Amino acid sequence: MIYLYNKTFYGLLTCIFEGYKDLENITIVDNVSKIGFLEESREIITDSKKASRVKSGIISAFSYEFFKNITVVFRSDSETKGQVIARTTKGMYREGFNYINSPHEDAVEFRKLLKYVYGENHTYKGLLRFRDIEGGFLYGQMRPKSDILDLLTPHFIRRLPNEKFIIHDVGRNLFSVYENGYVDYLEDESFQATDTDQEEFFKNAWIKFYDTIAIEERKNKKLMISNMPKYHWEFLPERNK
Repeated sequence: MIYLYNKTFYGLLTCIFEGYKDLENITIVDNVSKIGFLEESREIITDSKKASRVKSGIISAFSYEFFKNITVVFRSDSETKGQVIARTTKGMYREGFNYINSPHEDAVEFRKLLKYVYGENHTYKGLLRFRDIEGGFLYGQMRPKSDILDLLTPHFIRRLPNEKFIIHDVGRNLFSVYENGYVDYLEDESFQATDTDQEEFFKNAWIKFYDTIAIEERKNKKLMISNMPKYHWEFLPERNK
């Protein structure tokens, strides 16, 4: 049996509620295109009351920290994250808290996804570059594989408490906007930022400096990709001139 949910976290928790007795044998997907033509499926309608019961049960039986870890794993872009979360949760109830550190396949994958999301968030703390844009804001673009915007933003609030800034998750059309001590999270498909004249000057100066000091014969693209995966290059002006 395949359970189809609406890509929301509460939708997944509803799946866990509805299929709890047989979670080991249920495939959980968030897109109808992942269901084969002849496969038996059931669409799960999100029910906030059922989802809240699952949430409360997990926190009560284990800890809020474990529930938080579930929400972090859900941020990953893994196609199997739903059933990994569901089966790991069932395993915890069946075998106890030590299941999470066991060699069971779902527990191993749960830990792997948790580490990946936190790792990607940590990477962007050092990788995200800001530009001066019109309106007096600093503007940083990123395209993370995981949905980390609201995990990452508090780091820059602590680092830049007196600045105004926008962090833009380009792939998801999501923004965090920080100004005067307050942060908002928005979704906008049409937003376009315009660099200030000063930003354009320094960007062009940086590209010229980069090209001037580069030694063509010593370029090592494989090493560059090893140090920084190529999908991170999109918003580096020296790599996209």
